[in-house]
Amino acid sequence: NFTYKIQATMTWFCISLKRIFWVLTLVANISVITSSFASSQTASEQTLIVAFLYNFLKFTEWPDGSIKNEINLCTDKSSAFEELKTISARNVQNKPIQIKYITLSDSPEECQSLFLSRETSVESIREWIKLTQNQPILIVSNINGFLDMDGMIVLINDGKNLNFAINLEITRNSGIKLNAQLLQIAREVRGR
Repeated sequence: NFTYKIQATMTWFCISLKRIFWVLTLVANISVITSSFASSQTASEQTLIVAFLYNFLKFTEWPDGSIKNEINLCTDKSSAFEELKTISARNVQNKPIQIKYITLSDSPEECQSLFLSRETSVESIREWIKLTQNQPILIVSNINGFLDMDGMIVLINDGKNLNFAINLEITRNSGIKLNAQLLQIAREVRGR
């Protein structure tokens, strides 16, 4: 009888350990799948953002003399936006794209476009906008409320699609002209 109790206890203990092991394995797999999905979703969004930025460069006209040998797409150094490298050296308007990582203490005068990701602080975005005001630099961001901060183009992710809206008045004040096709496909155009 005593041997039977020991065997029953050992059997129950082994089954409990197997269940604990199975649950831990399941939780670990869910965590790996979730983090893989989240990172691929982020990478996918970054890829789309880069595609939009590339096309914005294609459909933008800068004032004469503001582009020299290359089109400089700048971004805040604090932004870890590695996907931008995929369009580096590609040609737009017969000029290669150069990616530049800059800080607020750097001069943005050589930039034709400035992308400020939502990882950039709101205070820094406001400083960038102030620093580049009325200069022919196309400023794009994916932060909520960007157009209300006097930004030019905001990328909008509604969970299903990536769209954009344009503040045409601010864009025109900087001397930049956007192609009519770009204005037609924008979700919203302010200041027509």
